Amino acid sequence: KTGKLKARTIQIIQLLKQNGGKIEAKQLETALGISRTEDPSMFYKPLAAMRKWDLLQSHKTVIFDETGKKHFKTEYELTPEFFYKYIEKTLLEVVKKEIEMI
Repeated sequence: KTGKLKARTIQIIQLLKQNGGKIEAKQLETALGISRTEDPSMFYKPLAAMRKWDLLQSHKTVIFDETGKKHFKTEYELTPEFFYKYIEKTLLEVVKKEIEMI
């Protein structure tokens, strides 16, 4: 399972880079060949991990169709600069704990 999630995460990053750092959820779903409704865990698990690490941000927009029905458009954005800050902060906390234990 971990290998599949890692491969899917790399694939998502590559797709984001190819699209200028942003991609719509529907485009991502099509590119990955995974249905968000039929197999949500395979679609959302890597995205959730990437958001946890600040490598990815999601932006939701509310859209109304001709009949007034509400729809949501989700776009994912690659944010490596936030990821670097997350890693730096995490590393700093680990080093501080290590030094305090000495």
